[in-house]
Amino acid sequence: MKIFDLTMPIFEGMPQHSAHGKTPFFLPGTRTHEAWRTFNRTNHYDEHDLVSFQNENIIICGHTGTHMDSCFHGDPHSEYTIDKMPVECGYGDAVWLDVSFRYGPKELVTAKDLREAEAKSGTTVRPGDIVLIHTGWSINKDPYQYSFNHMGLSIDAGEWLREKKVKTIGIDNCNVDAPGALNLPVHMNFLRPTSLGLKGDDFIAIIENLVNINLIPKSRFIFSGAPIPYLGATGGQVRALAIVS
Repeated sequence: MKIFDLTMPIFEGMPQHSAHGKTPFFLPGTRTHEAWRTFNRTNHYDEHDLVSFQNENIIICGHTGTHMDSCFHGDPHSEYTIDKMPVECGYGDAVWLDVSFRYGPKELVTAKDLREAEAKSGTTVRPGDIVLIHTGWSINKDPYQYSFNHMGLSIDAGEWLREKKVKTIGIDNCNVDAPGALNLPVHMNFLRPTSLGLKGDDFIAIIENLVNINLIPKSRFIFSGAPIPYLGATGGQVRALAIVS
C-alpha cells in the first residue's frame, strides 16, 4: 500500500481564490521554546536537556488551501454546515480523470472532455464514487494567475457528473466553476440540489485546491479527506490522501 498526499501546504501568501481573502496569518502563540527553557524543567529521559514547547495562533478562512465546501456555503436553507457534512463524503472508492489536455487559462472542461478522460482511464465512474479531476492548474504558483485565470467545469460537465451519481468532486484548482460564470452553475448543481427539484440531501460535495492528482499511479484508489468540523461554518480544510494498494 502507498499513500499519496494531495494536500496543498498552507502558508502566508499562498495562492487561493480571491473571494476568500488573503489568509492564513500566523501569529505568535502562548508558548515558545525560549520562554519554556527558563523554567529549567529537566527532560525525564535526558538530564542534559530541558523541556520546552511552542505553539501558534492561526487566522484562516475555512476555504483556504485544500478544503471541502459545505452545502450551506451555496445554500442558505441547507442544514449541512461543514460540521454536518457526512464524513463519507471524504472517504471511499475514488477515481481520477485526466483532463490536462484541456490545460490553459480560463479553459472550460466539458462533458465531452470528461467522457474522453473516463475512456482513457481504463475504468468507469460509478455511483457513489469520489471523482478527482486533474486539470494541471495546480502547477501555477503565482497567486494572481492561480486565482483569476483558473480552469473550471462547464455546465454540461457538472450535469454529466450529476448523472453519474457521484458523491464528491475534487479538483486541482480554486473553483469547480469557471472564471466569469458569475451564477456559479456547477456549485448550484452540486450544493443546492433543491434548485434541480431534488431533495436537500441529494448533494455532491466539493473539494478544491488539490495537488499531485497526476501522481496517483492507478485510476482507482481509496480517497481520504474528511473536513475539519468547524461548528456552523461553510467550509473546512482536509488532509487529502490517495491510498493505493
